[in-house]
Amino acid sequence: MFERANEDAAPPGPGETEAPESALARAVAGRKKRDSASAGGAPCVPACGECSVRCLREGVHLRCADVVHPHSSVMRAVIPGKCVKVLVKLEGDAQVRLGRRELPMNAGCGRDARPQGVVLCLERPEEFERRCAAGERQRLVVVTLTAEWFASGRQLPAPAAGHLEVRCWTPTPRAVAIAEQLLNPAAFQGPLRGLYLESRMLELVAEAFACTASPDQASPPGLRPDEHARACRLRDLLDSGGADALSLAEMARAMRCNATTLQRQFRQAFGATIFDYLRAGRLRRAAWALQHDGASVARAAEIAGYASQANFSTAFRRHFGLPPKTYRARV
Repeated sequence: MFERANEDAAPPGPGETEAPESALARAVAGRKKRDSASAGGAPCVPACGECSVRCLREGVHLRCADVVHPHSSVMRAVIPGKCVKVLVKLEGDAQVRLGRRELPMNAGCGRDARPQGVVLCLERPEEFERRCAAGERQRLVVVTLTAEWFASGRQLPAPAAGHLEVRCWTPTPRAVAIAEQLLNPAAFQGPLRGLYLESRMLELVAEAFACTASPDQASPPGLRPDEHARACRLRDLLDSGGADALSLAEMARAMRCNATTLQRQFRQAFGATIFDYLRAGRLRRAAWALQHDGASVARAAEIAGYASQANFSTAFRRHFGLPPKTYRARV
């Protein structure tokens, strides 16, 4: 799986190639310590957790991290240009700046975490800075696509965007599940492992490009601002747990909308049905209870809304890539 190491990934093993940003990060290790001290934080201390950097094919690098920073820290590096980065932040509120632009990557923490997605275009190298508070957990997946990948002619077209253009989207439950699977890949070995990771990466990139094709993301195509606002209110209700026991008709009454219309508008806004979104959110709450509250698998199944532990385990493994017992043991 991932290497238990410092957040700057260790040198890649056989069949792996180090991503450019990983090499640069180690090259400025001394500067990281100086920057942290000058910023008033503690000297740079390795993050605890798991981090991996892998080259899936020429021009495609995958970075996965699930780490906790024991002390406040500042990390600076130079990110090479001529690339597109697709980021999915599952948890964490680190302040991230690239050049003069701040990246909107605050996903929240713990039970209140709300995954965020970003597509970022770089035409030339830029300075990168990340500030983390003590005890902050960061869970994210970063796919870096370089000019070689786009030039192959067999892949997706590069998004039409300028230097440092940032496009945000709300990952669908499917995209969140893919990110979880990349953080916790299935137990394949050798070439099958690379094939598994690449298949998940391609699906994640496809959604990111599809959702950010238009620079104006104020409202999804086909939705008026008031309709998008209604879908967002329903999303907030689902995330709060307040709709766990509600039927679709009851949700529609709460939103003052026809049930069929509400279902259609929600799917246009977030790429999932209302109950698929609700199910994914309850699974995330169950995962939190397993890791942080010491909940049993039976209790986690109740939180996720499953009467059968077997059905819960199947759904949990499909979503996170690991069975509940194994997921809890990783704490």
